[in-house]
Amino acid sequence: MKKIRIALGSNDGETIISDHMGTARDFYIFDLLENGQVISVEKRDNTSPKESETDHGNAEKLRAATEIFADSDVVLGRRGSPNFVKMRDKTRFQPVVTRVDSIADSLQALGACFAEIHDLVERRRRGERPREIPIVQKTA
Repeated sequence: MKKIRIALGSNDGETIISDHMGTARDFYIFDLLENGQVISVEKRDNTSPKESETDHGNAEKLRAATEIFADSDVVLGRRGSPNFVKMRDKTRFQPVVTRVDSIADSLQALGACFAEIHDLVERRRRGERPREIPIVQKTA
């Protein structure tokens, strides 16, 4: 069965941080299966360097954060950032923006477009760098 590993940032384990992903206290790792099943893998401390309010997009921050969730395919955040664009262009990670606060609802919304996201992940695994940064929204 096809699977996507997802990393997201949260301070409480219930909601995705509304600020830039890298400012979250922790990164949560989930596996999303093509049948919609979600498996919680683990919570990882965000030990990447802190950024100032004006320093978003710092290359050292991106490097340190991606090492923490290096085994992930998708990076899911509430807002795009300079580092989301860098990830899109220079890494194997597929950035995805969610318009949903809740982790559970965001993962459900991601599951609703599993085929599209999985296709982007597969293209990245082959060395392509698709320009798309999909946006997911709450499903009915």
